[in-house]
Amino acid sequence: FQRTMFDVRIFHPNADTYKNRDVKSVYVQHENIKKRDYEQRVIQVEKCSFTPLVYSTLGGIAPQAQVFHKRIAELIAEKTNEEYRDVISMIRTKLSFALLKSVRVSVR
Repeated sequence: FQRTMFDVRIFHPNADTYKNRDVKSVYVQHENIKKRDYEQRVIQVEKCSFTPLVYSTLGGIAPQAQVFHKRIAELIAEKTNEEYRDVISMIRTKLSFALLKSVRVSVR
């Protein structure tokens, strides 16, 4: 069992900043920024692993966040004896509502 710390970033892929860029490269850029800012300290000081969770306001998920969601869904499905597809669907639904809520708050 290893402790893991997460840091969340939500960005809007249609912003002028990303207009001429591939969305996948923007996800990777944000993951790398988070890693650069936090990973070394988390590993050395906190003695745990670090995973950046990057999402877009349109519901997209960065590669490392996808791996995280899949692993969490596997663990929950195993523990609760539910189907993996039901658990991952529930996680994605809750995430979608959380993203919508964050967009609504940021627009205010």
